[in-house]
Amino acid sequence: MDELPLYVSKRTAKSLWPEYRIYSDRVELQCWTAFHTLVIPAAQIGKIEVRPSALFSVKGITLWGLKLDYCDLCRHVLLTKKSGFMKGVVFAPDDPEKFVSVCHAIIPDNYC
Repeated sequence: MDELPLYVSKRTAKSLWPEYRIYSDRVELQCWTAFHTLVIPAAQIGKIEVRPSALFSVKGITLWGLKLDYCDLCRHVLLTKKSGFMKGVVFAPDDPEKFVSVCHAIIPDNYC
């Protein structure tokens, strides 16, 4: 686990200051308290997509899942895991399109 991340989202106010990192085999999402990091193996990522701000689109609202920051107030990422209790994780990296693009590159068999 001493490898360098492929992508690190800059700390911003909209994400409540945590870092979101992508490695070759996993995604690490710090929770707002910064005392816990959610680690999602690349093989567990079922779908990942950029979603619009909920302020401008009713379709953009995600009512289920784990929200890590102010994701409904801006463009954000919806990551859906293949299994687990909370399959949906929603968060706002500094560049959602780039974050999703890099994630697509690490997912085995390019599932999404």
